[in-house]
Amino acid sequence: MFKTVRYNNVTVSYMPHLDGGGMGFGQEYIRVIREKIGKVEHIFEYCAGPGFIGFSLMAHNLCERLTLSDINPDASAACNETIKNNNLQARVSVYLSDCLDNIPEGEKWDLVVSNPPDWPSSNDKYHEDITKYDPDLIIHKKFYRDIHKFLKPNGSILIQENGRATSHEDFIQMIEGNGFKIIDVFKAEPLSLLECILRRKKISRDTKPSPFYFIWSKLK
Repeated sequence: MFKTVRYNNVTVSYMPHLDGGGMGFGQEYIRVIREKIGKVEHIFEYCAGPGFIGFSLMAHNLCERLTLSDINPDASAACNETIKNNNLQARVSVYLSDCLDNIPEGEKWDLVVSNPPDWPSSNDKYHEDITKYDPDLIIHKKFYRDIHKFLKPNGSILIQENGRATSHEDFIQMIEGNGFKIIDVFKAEPLSLLECILRRKKISRDTKPSPFYFIWSKLK
């Protein structure tokens, strides 16, 4: 039923339909967090799918604890399989939740990460592929409306967005209107030759820079 991918000492269980990109471009988070933030105590991955980003960050020693949430029961099942197979019950929590609706307010995080659904769409499109589409950016709007309840005093949000689908200007009003300030907007640097070799990625003359960019914000 499950396929697996290994990040250092953590083997992540997944089903192919759950991969919204976390296994690929989502791994840009590793270098970004190392360079800009460093290790934190508790990370939350929003719209986590099978937790490619969150489990990889833990495997690279960038957090001690991890919380994951997703609306898809298959994603929750995959995360729980990973927790069981890696004996992470004391360090990782998973919630089946529509946005942040089912997460206890006792959860408090130092850093929130996500590569959420990013293509604006109609409701019909959303139901075709919930990993890809965000009708009227409602998933983003609900996230920025509610996330302040879960952040520690100096906590921050680092969201990876798709430059082919949106621009950071699309999010300024919902970020600032909910009491946050934007610290930085940036693209990850292209992978070095060594990193491509280690990740078994091909380099060719046709290789294009990643279209994904990050929005880093904190409470005002």
